[in-house]
Amino acid sequence: MITWQLWCTLLCVLWFYFLWTRRRYYKLIFQIPGPVGYPLVGTGYKMRHNEEVLLTFKHYLDKHGPSYLFWLGPLPYFITTDPQLIQDIFNSPHCINKGFVYKALEDVAGQGLFTAKEQLWSVHRKLFNPVFAHKMLLSFIPIFNAETANLLKTVDKLVDCGGHNMLPVMHGFSLDITSQTTMGSDVKYCEYIRTNKLIEAFQSLADNVTAIGISPWLLSKTVRILLGKEEEYSRAKLEIKEFLEELIDSKLAKGSEAADKNIFVNIAIDMMNRGLLTKNEVIDESITIVFAAFETTANTITYALILLAMFPEYQEKAFEEIRALFPNTGDFEVTYGDTQNMVYLDLIINESMRVLSPGPLVARQTTKEVRLSNGVVLPRGIQIAIDIFHLHRDKNLWGENAETFDPDHFLPHNMQDKHPYSFIPFTKGIRNCIGWRYGLIAIKVAMAKLLRNYKFSTSFKFEDLRFCEHVTLSLETVPLLEVQRRDY
Repeated sequence: MITWQLWCTLLCVLWFYFLWTRRRYYKLIFQIPGPVGYPLVGTGYKMRHNEEVLLTFKHYLDKHGPSYLFWLGPLPYFITTDPQLIQDIFNSPHCINKGFVYKALEDVAGQGLFTAKEQLWSVHRKLFNPVFAHKMLLSFIPIFNAETANLLKTVDKLVDCGGHNMLPVMHGFSLDITSQTTMGSDVKYCEYIRTNKLIEAFQSLADNVTAIGISPWLLSKTVRILLGKEEEYSRAKLEIKEFLEELIDSKLAKGSEAADKNIFVNIAIDMMNRGLLTKNEVIDESITIVFAAFETTANTITYALILLAMFPEYQEKAFEEIRALFPNTGDFEVTYGDTQNMVYLDLIINESMRVLSPGPLVARQTTKEVRLSNGVVLPRGIQIAIDIFHLHRDKNLWGENAETFDPDHFLPHNMQDKHPYSFIPFTKGIRNCIGWRYGLIAIKVAMAKLLRNYKFSTSFKFEDLRFCEHVTLSLETVPLLEVQRRDY
């Protein structure tokens, strides 16, 4: 039987261990405010569920200001919404590595561009930069147009049929364009994609990655087995890797002569043949590209449509701009030049990504001491979280209506005095998103055709939206949209 004296001794040992593991952070603790929390668990217990993450960050942001320390278990996190400090961090050569929470993504996607440490990441980034060059992006526009034509056929079936959750529709569309530009146009006929099993596998992984991010002990396979979370997680990982391995083997068997040189996996296989990549690296990078692109693209389009349905006056302005470019309803070809002429649609997409940030949080880790412009020195090994969601809603940066939807925020005269790191939907600096131009072109092609042909409405109120941190931003309840056909 354990006596109370033994309990006290154990608690003292834990407490001193807690203090000892934090010794390198003592100076920072006295410089930066924030909750200390409890031994071992820190303040992570406040984020037991996905919907609690952003609410918890908001609570401490209001209490301690734009920069504070937060303890997730024994790991200290420097959390900030200060655009100048964010610029310092994103441009520091010692803040390139992703944070500990990305261990879950690394377990899923391997050592790809999204998770690789600095040395490997810098090599792969140089190799793959040409894949997202302007000329290459132009070659993808026919795929964007063709798949958006198919999207119109799907949406047409929803006209005058009551409210619909558009997110599954956009997931299917986004996976179609992402898988084809990554793996080739013939991949859409694969049964694994046609039956939506690839979508289901990716969404299963996204669910588990989020859970692991806020509960790091789930990185242990034993813990996942004990909690009944291992079987589905392992099955989804295995299915995706087997699918890509079979695809790569098939392409290797056919040879490179007939391969489309604009397709990501073909370029990666060519690098493998030249000894620049291993087969596992080709698989990891393919998973990374699809995983990173398909959900963010689907969410951005869906959330923009939801916001336009809630604020119909802005939807009508966008419609008028698009109708001037494309006088006739139905399908039409959108060129790169057309996307550059959609000035008001640009405002809408930017404002949508401001209010509903595609990636609400980004985590980094220091490899050496980093001195910030406010004089604070971040010690080696500290975790950093950039709170993009609340940065984008900061009233000091965006005005009193920062928390509502208003495309006028992005009019030139409203942006000219903004700090360049006040708006970072794709991050910025050394390790910015490699595919941000790709995503914007795909989104604009889809939005142009949807808004030209349909009017979207909803009874759901903007102020009733509730948010979850889910790798990408998720909504507790996705508003249902009613669809009407534009006949003029």
